Amino acid sequence: MSEISVQVPVRNGGEPFREFLKSLTFQDIESSWELVIADDGSDIPVQTQFAGELEQFPDRCSVKVIRLENCRCRPAARNAALESSDAPVALLMDGDLRFGSELLRRHLEVRRETGAHAVMGKRVNAWSHDSTPWQRWMDSRAMGSSAKGPFPWNYFITGNLSVSSNLLVKAGMFDSEMTGYGGEDTEMGYRLSKLGAIFHWDPSLSVDHLDNVTVRKHSGKMIEYGNTGLRYTLKKHPEVRGLLGSRWVENILAPPVTLAPVRIIVRLMLLAPVYRAALRWAEIFGGPGFVMTYLSAGGCLEGLQGKDPLNGH
Repeated sequence: MSEISVQVPVRNGGEPFREFLKSLTFQDIESSWELVIADDGSDIPVQTQFAGELEQFPDRCSVKVIRLENCRCRPAARNAALESSDAPVALLMDGDLRFGSELLRRHLEVRRETGAHAVMGKRVNAWSHDSTPWQRWMDSRAMGSSAKGPFPWNYFITGNLSVSSNLLVKAGMFDSEMTGYGGEDTEMGYRLSKLGAIFHWDPSLSVDHLDNVTVRKHSGKMIEYGNTGLRYTLKKHPEVRGLLGSRWVENILAPPVTLAPVRIIVRLMLLAPVYRAALRWAEIFGGPGFVMTYLSAGGCLEGLQGKDPLNGH
């Protein structure tokens, strides 16, 4: 049996996915391990486009490729990968990551040292010498530069995250009803926390994120997340009311009424012309940080209200 299963959904991965596979071929782990690729409807099947790279894996690695047709659902792709594995640990990765040869070994070592059910490492966006202010801001969010230790369920983010496989199954696996961008990992984190899972953050487990996302593209993703994943999570788990500031866009007189002044101010701040002006400022001047935070969190709240300021409403 493999000691750890690297599981990655991918669709039209391109050169970043090639770098991801290359990073895996150099892993220094001595025990048996596996790679499970959930090909979520790539135009050119993974086994065809990356045949050369897949042949480079060492004998101690078992490679499985699952082809999903007409799926295009990230949670379902992750579930398909998990179901095909019998390893006790699932390393949930994304296909646009690059990392050193020690990553798999170190994940297992940290898990043994801490006894944690979930171990999350750092994703670095500003890995290049010419990184943008936006990429540097991205690296400051969530756990950012926090020292190693526990992390809360709402920071449970896949892409350099190892989890006990049986606990993922016990939690009910990823929710395949979440078909829009984002949130399936956070929602899973909440369910795992209710089972008493121990979460551990270790920034020494570092990967480079090769997605050159812009502030505009990220804002669009956050708007989509607010309108889909966040909305769904709040409906499914009403007890997490307030997640990502969602309480600020409730009815102005909703309890507690002491938030009414804040809700009025937030509504004014989220007017489409204000949001677009802040976005344009960030694109031209690259900051400051609070503008980036406003665009990210504000985008979620815009989407939650069914609004899309990037497309005129």
